Amino acid sequence: MEIHPNEVCDKFIAASTVVKGVLWHRALFCSLNMMPPDPTRVLIDNQGVLDLIKSEQINDCTKHIDTKFQHICDCEAMGDIKSEHVSTEHQVADIMTKSLGKKKFLLFRGKIEVKL
Repeated sequence: MEIHPNEVCDKFIAASTVVKGVLWHRALFCSLNMMPPDPTRVLIDNQGVLDLIKSEQINDCTKHIDTKFQHICDCEAMGDIKSEHVSTEHQVADIMTKSLGKKKFLLFRGKIEVKL
């Protein structure tokens, strides 16, 4: 499978933005004495992004990614998050970002428990 550096970069930045929200919520729960005992799972459907998070290595293809987005590697190492692979077929977040067919839309809508 060919990895496209621009796609990895874009999805890495998106994952970094998600992790900022996760950290905010974890801090809120902590202030309410409701800190989750386990790392928050972050589901990512791009193997290149997962490899970059887990390896924490900057190379020629990734050195242009601004350091402000690289905190996600530290969060993984400290145990605040646990990034996991999810296949594109099961990425429920796609309901917010992609035009889906009716069948897939209804399936994902049910998974996020939106009722009409």
